[in-house]
Amino acid sequence: MRTSLLPGPVHTRVEHVWGTVVSIDVRDPGASDHAVDAAWAAVRAELHRVDAIFSTYRPDSVISRLRLGGTQVVADDVADVIDRCLEARRTSGGDFDPWQVSGGFDPSGLVKGWAADRCANILRQHGLRSFSIDAAGDVVCRGRVAGRGWPIGVAHPDDPTSVIAVVDVLDAAIATSGTSQRGDHVIDPRTGAPASGARQATVVGPDGALADAYATALVVSGVSGASWFSGLPGWSALVVDGDTTTCWGRAFDRDLEARES
Repeated sequence: MRTSLLPGPVHTRVEHVWGTVVSIDVRDPGASDHAVDAAWAAVRAELHRVDAIFSTYRPDSVISRLRLGGTQVVADDVADVIDRCLEARRTSGGDFDPWQVSGGFDPSGLVKGWAADRCANILRQHGLRSFSIDAAGDVVCRGRVAGRGWPIGVAHPDDPTSVIAVVDVLDAAIATSGTSQRGDHVIDPRTGAPASGARQATVVGPDGALADAYATALVVSGVSGASWFSGLPGWSALVVDGDTTTCWGRAFDRDLEARES
């Protein structure tokens, strides 16, 4: 995502956390550095709090202790993430299942989008209205840019410097999962082997957590097994399987029409 190339003033902040990079672009007209800094301080605190709870790389995190078989009263945040994982597993027919992974329950395929939504709420609470949050490729957008949704490019699976689509994201989330950039990190929960349903899947919808999870699930299921997704109201997807691109939903209609004309 290259929102810094959009016209008009922008306030950008970047944080290294979760072993990756999280950034915000704020485009509120008249927003001061002081206002953005105050909001960003609260976002940074939330990012590191989420890491302390959900990191599978920190032995002291709540999730790590649960994975080792520890029993404890979990915070509301953990209970909420578990509920969201159950929802994604149910909707996807098991194509997303963080209980069927090596080492025990691992919600990493949902938490980045979930945290991005929480950070969006924090920015709103600080009075900001037009911004994007990029949590290692899971993007949540609020407000408009130049009277339209945020134009977000979907990277080509064979060339991360080019895009296969540009979609306007308006008060929604977009998430991409695939094997081209990070290798075979998506696991088929039924077999324990690397997923082979699709090379890449991008999902656009109203919820960051579910967008994150559904993109992972579509890499597992591929086009042939994704009947569970095609009927979801308010959701769109672009799936790359071999050299074939398949789309559902309205989010990609304008871009496909432009590329086909």
